[in-house]
Amino acid sequence: MATLLWKTPNDYTTAILTKSNNEILTLRVGDFITFKGRPDGARIDAFYPKDSDPRGPISLEYLPWRPQEHRWATVVFGVRGNPRRLIAFPVGAPHYGEKVDWDTVEHLNSGICPQFQS
Repeated sequence: MATLLWKTPNDYTTAILTKSNNEILTLRVGDFITFKGRPDGARIDAFYPKDSDPRGPISLEYLPWRPQEHRWATVVFGVRGNPRRLIAFPVGAPHYGEKVDWDTVEHLNSGICPQFQS
C-alpha cells in the first residue's frame, strides 16, 4: 500500500509519496498532478495535518484543471468542507474524503501548473 508522509516535520507544504513498488515521488503545494479519475490533471492546494499524528497528512486538497475551458475548476464546499480531498494513508485512513489509488499519482507537465488562456 502506498504511503504519504511529511518530508520534514512541521512543514505542511511537502510530502513524500512512497508507492507500492517503492517508487518515491515528492509532492508539493502548487504541483500539477494526475491520478486515476483525473487524467486532465489537478493542482495540489493544501495538505491537512493531524496534530496528534506527526507522521503525515490526513489528506491532500486539490483543484481540477478544465482543459476545454482553459481554466481551473470552481472551488466548492459541502457540509463536510471541500469534497476534493484525497485521503492520505496511513494517517487519514478513518477520515472523510476521496479514496484514490495513490499508485496512479504522477506529475504532469513536470509538475508545472497550466495558466489561464485569455
